[in-house]
Amino acid sequence: MNVRVQAVIAGLLAVCQLPAVFLALGLGENPIPLLQSMLICAGVALLYPLTRGAPGQLTAKDGILGVAIGWALTVQLGGLPYIFAGELGWIDATFETASGFTTTGSSVLTDIEVWPQSLLLWRSTTHYIGGMGILLLAIAILPFLGVGGLQLMKAEVPGPTKDKLVPRVASTAQILWGLYFAITLACIAAYYFSGMTLLDAVNHAFATLATGGFSTRNASMGAFSPAAQWWSTFFMMAAGANFMLHYRLLMKRDGSIWEDDELRWYLAIFFAVGLFSAWVAYPVTAGQDVELALRQGLFHVASIMTTTGFAATDWEKWPMYAQLVMLAIMIPGAMAGSTAGGIKIVRAVIMARIFSASVNRLLIPERVVLVKINRKPLSPEVIEGTVAMVSAAAAAVVISTIFLVAWGMDVASAYSAALTAFCNVGPGIGSVGPMDNFSAVPDLGKLLLAFLMVLGRLEIFTLIILFLPRFWRE
Repeated sequence: MNVRVQAVIAGLLAVCQLPAVFLALGLGENPIPLLQSMLICAGVALLYPLTRGAPGQLTAKDGILGVAIGWALTVQLGGLPYIFAGELGWIDATFETASGFTTTGSSVLTDIEVWPQSLLLWRSTTHYIGGMGILLLAIAILPFLGVGGLQLMKAEVPGPTKDKLVPRVASTAQILWGLYFAITLACIAAYYFSGMTLLDAVNHAFATLATGGFSTRNASMGAFSPAAQWWSTFFMMAAGANFMLHYRLLMKRDGSIWEDDELRWYLAIFFAVGLFSAWVAYPVTAGQDVELALRQGLFHVASIMTTTGFAATDWEKWPMYAQLVMLAIMIPGAMAGSTAGGIKIVRAVIMARIFSASVNRLLIPERVVLVKINRKPLSPEVIEGTVAMVSAAAAAVVISTIFLVAWGMDVASAYSAALTAFCNVGPGIGSVGPMDNFSAVPDLGKLLLAFLMVLGRLEIFTLIILFLPRFWRE
C-alpha cells in the first residue's frame, strides 16, 4: 500500500514541475533539467498500476511509514532539477529541497538573482506544496484512487489534535487546499499592485502562504516597496493562523473564533513583541522614522513568529537582548493547524498552564486543578503528548547544537541554526543571520540540519517511532 502512496506523490511532483517547465520555455531558459526530473518522477509514478491488488485502507503503521518514506522520497526527487542543472551538488540540493518542502527557508545560495527564473519558481513551488503538506495534497485525491487517507492525515498534520472540518478526510483536505489557494490568489494580487512583477508576486505569495521565506532577491523583502512589506506582514499572520478558524470565519461567518485561546495568545504575542521590536528598531535601523520602525518591528516579528523567515533589514544590528527575544518567539511559532513551524502556541500555553497547576498544587495539595484550553479540560493524553513533544524538541536542539559545534561552528551560530531548522524558521544569528546563508555550514552539518527540518515539520514522533524495535515487531 505504501508503494501506491509513494507513486501518487511522485506523480504529483512531476505535475507540479510543469509550470516551471512552461516558464523556462517562455523565457528561453533551458528546460532539460526540469524535464529530466519529471521523467524520473513519472517513472516512480508508474509503480502505481502494480499495486492495484493492495488493500484500500492504511493502518496506523502504514501511515507513519508512508509519511516518513514520502518525505524522504519528496526531498530527493525535488532536488533533482538543481543537480541536473549543475547548480548544486547532492548535499546542497538535499538541504535546499528539505528547506523548501518543510517551509524552513534556509538557503545555501549565495547569489539568488543569478539563478534561472524557472528554477526559482520550482524552488518557491516546493514551499507551496510543502506548506499544506504534500501528503495532505495526496489525501485530497487518494479516495479517488482507492486509498484511505485518515492515517496519513494523523501523521502529517501538525498540532496536538487532528480536527476535521467535515466527516470525510478527503473533503477536509480539499476544503483546506481551496482556502489555501484562494488566500494565495489574494496575496498575489496584493503583491502585484504593490509594485512587484507578476513573477515576483507569485514566488513571494507561494513563500508567504507556506510560511517558507524563499525569495527571488538577495535582499529578500527588503528589495520591495513598503506597501509590499505591510501586505507581507498581513498575509504571514493569516498563514500562521489555524486554517480551521479561516474556514469558520470565511465560510461559516462564525464570530466565536475570537474567543479561541490560541488565537488570542497569537495576536497578543504579535502585537506585544512587534511594538517592542519597533521601539528597538526606531533608533537603530529605522533612523527615528516612526512608520519605518513600526513596519520593521511588526514585519520581522510576523516573519519569525510565523516561521516564514523573510527579512527586510538586518535585525542582527539590534541589541543582543532583542535578538534573543526573536530567537525566543521562534520556539512557540504560530498556531496549530497552520502552515507554520515551531512547537505551536497552543503547546506553549498548555505548558504554562501545567506549570501554574503544579504551583497551585504545591500551595494547596488537596486542590484539584484542571488544565483547560477554551474552557475545556484537556485529556491526560494531550497533556502527556505536549510535555513529551516539548521535551524531545529541546533535547533534539541541544544534541544537534553539540554536533554542529564539534564540526566547527561557533556556539551562537550552531544553536540558532539547530533551533531555526527544527522550528522551520530560516534565519538565525551569527554566521546564519537574516542577511547571511548556510553555505559555510559543514556538509555533515547541512545533512543534520536537513534531517532536523523534517523532524520539526513532522513534530518528532513520526520519525522517532521508526527507531523503536517495538514498531517493527508489531
